[in-house]
Amino acid sequence: MARKKLGIMGGTFDPIHNGHLLIAEHVQRELGLDRVLFIPAFVAPHKIGEEFARAEDRYHMTELAIAGHKNFFVSDMELKRQGISYTYDTLCALSEQYGSEYELYFIIGADSVGELGAWHNIRGIMNLCTFVAATRPGFVPPPEAVQKLYNDKDEPAIIWVSNKDIAISSTDIRARVQQKLDIKDLVPSAVAEYILQKDLYR
Repeated sequence: MARKKLGIMGGTFDPIHNGHLLIAEHVQRELGLDRVLFIPAFVAPHKIGEEFARAEDRYHMTELAIAGHKNFFVSDMELKRQGISYTYDTLCALSEQYGSEYELYFIIGADSVGELGAWHNIRGIMNLCTFVAATRPGFVPPPEAVQKLYNDKDEPAIIWVSNKDIAISSTDIRARVQQKLDIKDLVPSAVAEYILQKDLYR
């Protein structure tokens, strides 16, 4: 019996925004993912000291953002583990939990592909999941030789999924909040309300 497909989106989600959701929805449709799991990082390795909202707030915003998406779920596994949130550790735990039932697909932005060589235990990660790189119009994937560098499996370790250009970033959203500018078109309304109630990013 063929295994089902689990998409994984990790990140600081500081805050989560409509761009994250649109990418997840698009990849889910393109690859026929059965579920998409959002995993807020406790401390992302590449953003040590750069978190602007508490981990608990980032988790709650993610919960609010995915409400209404019946196949989207959120996990607090990295928050419970604390420390630096290494993708390899998370995938090991997910493989143990879901491996017999699901194939794992880790969703990233295409710009991150060139940085994969610096990820903690990238070889181990590639043995646990397939990366899904969401590209934007005009993006040129790295040469095939770069992909082979990360590919120890018979099947491609990176799947390229074309996506429309989404010009939204958490950095810009935080700046807009600080300047008391409107963010209603950038984040789900429940997230915008949460940011206002908790007085985040001021």
